[in-house]
Amino acid sequence: MRRRDGAVDPQDVTQRLLECVRSWGGELLLGRTVSGFLREDGQIIGIVTEEGAIAADRVVLACGTGISALLDGSGFSLPIEASPAILLRYHAAAQVVNTLIAGDDIEVRHAQNGDLLAAEDYPAHGDENRVEGEAQSAIEGRLSGTAPLQLQACAVGMRPRPRDGYPIVGPLGATCLYVAVMHPAVMCAPTLGRLIGDELLHGVNPAIPHAYRPARFINDGV
Repeated sequence: MRRRDGAVDPQDVTQRLLECVRSWGGELLLGRTVSGFLREDGQIIGIVTEEGAIAADRVVLACGTGISALLDGSGFSLPIEASPAILLRYHAAAQVVNTLIAGDDIEVRHAQNGDLLAAEDYPAHGDENRVEGEAQSAIEGRLSGTAPLQLQACAVGMRPRPRDGYPIVGPLGATCLYVAVMHPAVMCAPTLGRLIGDELLHGVNPAIPHAYRPARFINDGV
């Protein structure tokens, strides 16, 4: 990596953003399952949750692979594929990576608390334990001072990937629905987040490329 390159922990960034929302007077309704859309006279005017309906001027769908299920019955369909990846967290005795290392056999960086984070593609054989063992061996073999690593967590994350590889950003037809999905989201978010925020507040933002608009899929019958 280059000298000025760096890395962020998506969970830490998300938590800080939520704290900012609270500090600005925003209300967070966490832990509620959205089961569908609230309708009035055939028009979508909000969402339906397990704890009741919530009306809204704009409903932003930014839940990755969960967007497809939410759109069932809405009249819209977007080709969003789920790409699984294995996320590993190890306790490391020392700081061995300054920014990020990405190679053929390892992709690692440190979390803020010093843990070593690694990511691996999901294997065709489906054996997550085997992948974890191979990853640990590769890290300990390539990075001096890491052995013995202690596995803290192993999880499978589902990365949303639009069919053509480009972000899908913008309103769905003349409804109040607005979609924002992309990969890799944590890298695109700083720029696209600003563009999307401006569009939601002030109207169509010409800085968002036409190639990102959901109309490219809606118009071709997907």
